[in-house]
Amino acid sequence: MFADKKVRIISRLDVKGPNVIKGFQFECLRVVGRPNQLAERYCLQGADELIYIDTVASLYGRQNLLDIVNRASNNIFIPFTVGGGVRTLDDIRAFLNAGADKVAINTAAIKNPELISEAAEAFGSQCIVSSIQAKKIKDNRWEAYIDNGRESTGIDVVEWAKKVQKLGAGEILLTSVDKDGTESGYDLELIRAVSDVVSVPIIACGGAGKIEDFVSCAKIGNIDGLATASLIHYNKLTIGQIKEELSKNDINTRKFISENTLLKPINNQDIDNYNNFTLNHIKQIEEEKQNQETEDGYNAVIDISEADIGIIDYGLNNLKSLRKALEKIGKKVKIISTPEEIMNAKYLILPGVGAFGDGMRRIREMNLEEPIRKKIKEGTPLLGICLGMQLLFSESEEFGIHKGLDLIEGRVIKLKPSENGNTRYKIPHIGWNKLRAPSFNNPVWSSSLLNNTEEQDEFYFVHSYHPVPSNQDYVIATTEYGNQEFCSVVKKDNITGVQFHPEKSGECGLKILENFCFNVESKIKVKVK
Repeated sequence: MFADKKVRIISRLDVKGPNVIKGFQFECLRVVGRPNQLAERYCLQGADELIYIDTVASLYGRQNLLDIVNRASNNIFIPFTVGGGVRTLDDIRAFLNAGADKVAINTAAIKNPELISEAAEAFGSQCIVSSIQAKKIKDNRWEAYIDNGRESTGIDVVEWAKKVQKLGAGEILLTSVDKDGTESGYDLELIRAVSDVVSVPIIACGGAGKIEDFVSCAKIGNIDGLATASLIHYNKLTIGQIKEELSKNDINTRKFISENTLLKPINNQDIDNYNNFTLNHIKQIEEEKQNQETEDGYNAVIDISEADIGIIDYGLNNLKSLRKALEKIGKKVKIISTPEEIMNAKYLILPGVGAFGDGMRRIREMNLEEPIRKKIKEGTPLLGICLGMQLLFSESEEFGIHKGLDLIEGRVIKLKPSENGNTRYKIPHIGWNKLRAPSFNNPVWSSSLLNNTEEQDEFYFVHSYHPVPSNQDYVIATTEYGNQEFCSVVKKDNITGVQFHPEKSGECGLKILENFCFNVESKIKVKVK
């Protein structure tokens, strides 16, 4: 029944200061572990995404989460959303640059709804998540709360959900304040009421207490993600067990096999003793900061001539995760942002998270357009990722008509809405999906960066637009979503582009990056005529 739709299983990590905490209806908080240790554990269990929420950022006006996000990018190669204390476009940009894929906004959006539309236009709707904390006030009526469930707003949740979608939010994180931490089951009435009036992806959160709760919530049909915290924090279930139960009930999820799913405490830390745990964690934070300073200094010291690959930074990129992914496969990487560095680079990667128009504006303001063109004509291999792939094309229709780098002839257009009232497919396209090709053994495929990928491999997509090359011979692979099939991998001479995020696609994504590095090191450069 639901085999054609993948439901994402998402680990939610509520953060207070340096610790992950869990409460009961947003109160009675208890420390349950360290953010990065828990995150790594859930990745090994097969989590499709992570959500980090700073529970006190709005209350005290601080953003401790930025350091956690920076550290997560060192070892986490699946997507994650961050939220808490987000007030401005600069806050969003800081999180995205630190490695986040999406940013959740609650309090600031209630106080200034236009922040959502401004953020969507600057970074793309797919990056902007509306976090809605709902408390029931009477039958079929819920009120939106802010400041981590502390303050009422008088705003009707269903009406607010419709408004944030109209403003440009690409996803809704819907949390039941009443159900949070109770383990009494998701608020199915709330979820159904909101999912009936919006067409963007919805993540349900709050209340999961037994494995059957995930099945009953997923069968509502309009839910795209199921977030969980208590059950996995307290070792009552693993993410693998949740996925197995969903599969038994004909609910499709990303397949993941790992032996590291044992239910055991992490490093036997004394999480029951809040003071001891916090003191120990602060000590480790200081050590990590020293290591981080060393790593950050590395990019400043290394010369582009010594680097294997230059990652182009035009201020709208997810740089940290990509750099760490490349370093994990043994590459020496330099973040570059000047025309001179581009001209001296051996190989180039153009990543991107955000909107097409803003991306091109920044590239031109930094005088990077002509150096990129020159390097392509010289035969330098270039890989475009997500927005970076789209920027390679002639133009885009995202928020108006914008001219691109025109390195590949074609146009970037919006995904088609579902037909015949099929509301299971949402725009943006957020989640794990497969690649399609005429044959996984054909010469074009095997000579590209997709060599040795398997038909069942899945990659992480988060986008509302996709490119349409003028020459279909440039299309190496496509992906099916809803009632359409779009170009997900393109190749023209020494240029390759992928619509998905390899640095966020786990082992499958690292394989893609390895193949790109292998291909550019083992082949003679082809000059573009």
